[in-house]
Amino acid sequence: MFARTALICTALAAFFGLTQFAAARPMLDFAGDSGPPSASRGGGHGVLTGSIKQTDQMWVCRGPVDLDSVSVTMTSSFTSRRGGDAVHLEAGCTGRIGRLDVVTSVADGVKVAEGVHDLSVAAGSVRCEGKVADVHQDGMQVMGGARITLRGLHIDCGRSQDSLINSNLFIKRSGRSVNPPTDVVCVDCFLGGSAAHTASIQESVRSGLVDSTLCAAKYAKLTMSIGPNAVDPVDVGNAIDRC
Repeated sequence: MFARTALICTALAAFFGLTQFAAARPMLDFAGDSGPPSASRGGGHGVLTGSIKQTDQMWVCRGPVDLDSVSVTMTSSFTSRRGGDAVHLEAGCTGRIGRLDVVTSVADGVKVAEGVHDLSVAAGSVRCEGKVADVHQDGMQVMGGARITLRGLHIDCGRSQDSLINSNLFIKRSGRSVNPPTDVVCVDCFLGGSAAHTASIQESVRSGLVDSTLCAAKYAKLTMSIGPNAVDPVDVGNAIDRC
């Protein structure tokens, strides 16, 4: 009788132990949020594959990816600056994004931090339709990272009636980055007009644009702004147009 009671107690303890473990174990993707059903870790190597599509929720990349597409929309119903950027590419993000599409009415379209490396984006667009008041908005702000290639992006965040719109593409060491953005290049891109700067290439190394079209900025002389702290800036085969 004693042995039978001990066996039942042991089984119950094991059951409750497993239940507590399962409850405490978060089901996370690399963004730290519940993964969307269209994306999964493929190949058994921890690589996020498939597609991402979400609304009014910032997507964060912190690990290896081989994604067909990422689509994020931030609507005007999202009224807080906190968490209002559409996409954050953070330390550890590496691999391939086939297409990146962002539409925002809140804050920045895409932010790139130090630690992003060897990442390619093959196509896509970033469109800013509005922003929260007093927000300093960029289409894509690259604060750090290395060996990032953006191809065929259409970035259009300028709006002549709004203020505090800095740039469609802003490359400069900032935030918590220790090292400047290095080898970050937008190839065959189209950057819209009416932002204070169309492209601003500041403290960085071998970064800029190739074979791209830049529409005139709100301040024409700042359409392609290259600062003194840009080391070997890339400005090859680009055309400035009134658009």
